Amino acid sequence: MRPFIRYLASLVVGLVVAGVAVSAADAPGLLPVAIAPLYAATTALVLRHRDGWGRLFRFGDQRWSDRKRGALGGGICAISFSLLLSLSVPAGITGIGLMLFGQALTVADYESLPG
Repeated sequence: MRPFIRYLASLVVGLVVAGVAVSAADAPGLLPVAIAPLYAATTALVLRHRDGWGRLFRFGDQRWSDRKRGALGGGICAISFSLLLSLSVPAGITGIGLMLFGQALTVADYESLPG
């Protein structure tokens, strides 16, 4: 994908998610302002390394430890998201964005390893 299209799509996603957060609830402070760049950067990373994300979701030869790690991560994220969402909608959206941003950074870092 061309960088211009990737960054334009990332900007649109960031603004749409921030708009949803602002319209969904009373936004405390500058939290909705932080949502737009968080989701824009995450989208750009995911689009740039979409092959790495594809390999992440293949279920071919997963080991039992990989499945346990995935289940543990999913459970912790679900509990954290529900608690953040009970605080406010923007806080919940930010929590999910931070989790996805961490995953996107990990995939990008893994793809940049030599070999």
